[in-house]
This record gives sequence, C-alpha cells and structure tokens, in this order.
Amino acid sequence: MRRYFGVIIITLVMLTAGACVDEISFETDRDGGQIVVDGGIYDRPGPYTLHLGLTTEANVVPIPLDNAIVRLFDENGNYEYYRKTGSGKYSLPGETVTGRRGGTYRLEIQLPDGSVYGSIPETIPHINGFPGALLRIGTVPEQSASGRIRDVPAIFVNTNTIVPQTDEPLYLKWSVESVYAFIENEPSHPLAPPPDVCYVYQTRNPQTISIISSKDLESNLIEGKELSVTRIDQPYQYYIRHVFLVHLHSITERRYQYWNHVDQMINQTGTIFDVPPATVRGNIINLNDDSDTELGYFEAAALNSSPAFVTRGNLPISISNPCPAMGAVCNNCLLLENSTLERPIYF
Repeated sequence: MRRYFGVIIITLVMLTAGACVDEISFETDRDGGQIVVDGGIYDRPGPYTLHLGLTTEANVVPIPLDNAIVRLFDENGNYEYYRKTGSGKYSLPGETVTGRRGGTYRLEIQLPDGSVYGSIPETIPHINGFPGALLRIGTVPEQSASGRIRDVPAIFVNTNTIVPQTDEPLYLKWSVESVYAFIENEPSHPLAPPPDVCYVYQTRNPQTISIISSKDLESNLIEGKELSVTRIDQPYQYYIRHVFLVHLHSITERRYQYWNHVDQMINQTGTIFDVPPATVRGNIINLNDDSDTELGYFEAAALNSSPAFVTRGNLPISISNPCPAMGAVCNNCLLLENSTLERPIYF
C-alpha cells in the first residue's frame, strides 16, 4: 500500500514583532494512508523524541505507527537507532549521534512493506537568540453552561527575546512547555520510604506556532510577545511549584518557509496528532523513488530555554493538598500522563 507523509497542524504565525495574528482556513478531501511525522534533533544531550502515526481516512485522528525501524545519521556517517517507548513514540538516546550546532542530520524510516523514507539533511544553526520568560496572572472570559460570562484566573506567558545581529538572517520559533510537581500521600508507617514526587510535563497551546525572521525586525529586542494563555482550571498543579519554560528554536530557512506555507493553507484547531485538515510538503522523500517527494518534517534546530515559576502563594485562589482526594495517583504519581521521577535541573 502506498503511503504519504503528512502533517496535522494549526499555525498562528507572527511575521513581525507586535504584528497581528491571522487565521487562515483550508480543507482537504484526501483519504487516509498518510504517515504523520513529528520530531527533531537539538543542540543538547539526548534523548530525542519522535512520534509516528498513520491516518485511516480524512478527518480521522491517526493511529499510532508502531512497527517502523528508524535511525538517525550525522554528516560523518555515524548512525543510531531509535527505540520504541510507547504507542507511536520513539526515542533516540543520543549515545552515538548527538545534536550540536553546525552538525548535519538526516532521518531514515523503514516500514515492514520495504518502503524507506528519509529526511533531506538539515544543519543545526550556529546562532540562536536569548528568550526571557515573563509570567502575568490575570483573567480570561469564560461562558458557563447557563450562558453567563465570567472571568476565570489565567497565567499569561510572555517573552522578551534578544536577537543577535548577524550577517545571515536568523529564523526563530517559540514554544512553551510547563512542568509541575506532584507529591504522593505521606506513608502511614513511620519506617516506610518517603513519598515519591513526580514531575509532569505539558505542552502549552500546542496549536499555536509563532515564528519570525530577523529580516523583519526593526531592532534586536522583541518585547512583551505573548506566547500562551493557561486557564487555572486544575489548581492542584500549582500546589507545590509549576514551572513554565519558554523555548526558542533557531531553525533553518527551509523549516521557516514550511511554517509559512502551513499558515497559508490551514485553520484547524488541534495539535499535530489531531484531525488532519491538510498536508504541506516538507523535507521527507521516498528513498526508493527520487522523483517521488513525500510529506512531513524532521527538524534540526538550536534551542535556548528560559524558566519562570508559579506557586500557590502567587495565585488569587486558595489551593489545598490534592491528596488523598485524587485517588490512585496519590499512591502512584507515575499514573499521571507524561510524568517522571527525575527532577529537572531548573526545578
């Protein structure tokens, strides 16, 4: 069966600092059989994650693709295999192939039917900007079931970003991630081991993609750019500490143009693994047929990050210990999605 690489994205593109955000609508009647690729390598130690999915028909969420053999090559011919870590999820340890600025990388995906796909090589840029994370507590309007509009507390994430002056233009993309701590029940026996603390990762506003070219800037400082808004509808996440991370990706010109094409074609809420409104040609090719260009994207980018944190004392609401009221997770916090016992260095 012939397959096609595809992407499933809503993008909100910022072309200049302080510019308005435009939404553009696009629909497609493409059938299924599209492989959805989401991943990259960055100038920091591994692991590096990759998600693969396969659409079944138009407007249906892709099913995970679990039976691929995937490896990553650098410009010196070194390669390393991805390991399957979950349904449609793969991870590269980074023991042989490590992300570094100036390094060139390409992905190779082999399917059980013998089809082999790869990414056009990309080089991690040598230079990146410097993002600062700024948090503001405010409110956003929300309509209740009765139709009444009320203000609910929210956290606004902004950035002041410094863009270095260079001879060659920089192409930048922002994203926001957050991590909160969750502590289990205190043990009932005094000799029992202490409760575990989990750290739970979340991507904020994943349907929002903000990019900029330094060619469109009038100065090297981008001030007060809003990146995400988070309603405080799960207060337990702020009982200990909740860290928001502003990530700044220095991407290739090809990647930047890719996001511009996406912005011109689609306006559909969701993340890259939600309902597919359209496909955009990326950097994936069919290695069995040079004339056949597939869809999807594997990026190589430099990455700088800046954290800012919130605790319950910063919020205008009262927050009590969520355990034991939250049930099973209070005895095994690893039941929380995207949780780990490994404490981040910035926490």
